[in-house]
Amino acid sequence: MLGVSVDALTRAHSVLLIRINSACQEARAADCHQVPVSGPLKIDSLRLDQGGSGSTMNRCERVLGTLGGRVVAAAGALLVAVSAYGLSIPGASVRPNGATQPDRSIADGRQVFENRCAACHGIDGRGGERAPDIATSAKTQRRSDAEIAQIINSGIPSGGMPAFSTLDASTSRALVRYLRSLQGKTGSAALPGNPQNGKAIFFGRARCSECHLAAGAGGFIASDLSFYGRTRPAEEIRDAIVKPGQSPNDSRGPVTIVTRAGQTLTGVLRNEDNFSLQLQSLDGAFHLLMKSEVASVSRDRNSLMPADYGSTLSAGDLNDLVSFLMSVAQQHKSSSDPRKNEPSDEEE
Repeated sequence: MLGVSVDALTRAHSVLLIRINSACQEARAADCHQVPVSGPLKIDSLRLDQGGSGSTMNRCERVLGTLGGRVVAAAGALLVAVSAYGLSIPGASVRPNGATQPDRSIADGRQVFENRCAACHGIDGRGGERAPDIATSAKTQRRSDAEIAQIINSGIPSGGMPAFSTLDASTSRALVRYLRSLQGKTGSAALPGNPQNGKAIFFGRARCSECHLAAGAGGFIASDLSFYGRTRPAEEIRDAIVKPGQSPNDSRGPVTIVTRAGQTLTGVLRNEDNFSLQLQSLDGAFHLLMKSEVASVSRDRNSLMPADYGSTLSAGDLNDLVSFLMSVAQQHKSSSDPRKNEPSDEEE
């Protein structure tokens, strides 16, 4: 339906008729006459120049060409006028009064946070040199969603925080939801799959436990995932599984060291200074090497994690695996949580 008043259409129609009549008057002045404006345009008679030069005919053709152009332009102006009064077109940016924007996903909120907030507050929201911790800060966590959205929109001029008033309401809500996930407030989030099936996948055919630790079981070469799902939404965990190495928080890739004695070691570089290297090989063993004993060091920028989980695991398998990691994090909210003893910045 067209959301446009009858008066508006009448005014636009009047403008169109005025333009056509004006052009017809010019045609008569150029010796072109009897051009009807109702129905298809046709010329009943043309009075040609008696001298045979054809100049009058050429002049008529030019005027009629102008007439056609003005009719098209006037019709375009009519369409613009109708659109301006609320023409409802799917996907149009103009929304009827009272319509609500669809909510953006928490993944959109994450992208906005990384693009606009992380430079000051840190990629994990725990603060940086220019802005305070907003993830573990109790003061920030006590604020309501509406208060946080207001701060995002208006900024804190006295604290140096700019206003992000260009963000629409839907984007602001997604940003607040992502911040809540960084604060660990995902306990009530619905699990996308079956955590028991996910546990079988983690310790079985996906072979995650060969490198990762979860709930006190697994390997040591990669990070402990016992609390990983506590501060991350399901979309982010799924992306980390199917797109390894793309997250700014991902660890560095494997390192291959060849000693002067001909020994080759591959693993994760745990420490390095001007004189030595500490490498944990894939079997979990630690190797302390003096740089004077090292012939070459090769660093692989690719993650140790397999990159084909998006094809080897079905969508249901991925949801189950994500649910397992989220459930493990929810079950281990205790004094052993490494975040509990970390200092929080209460300043805003």
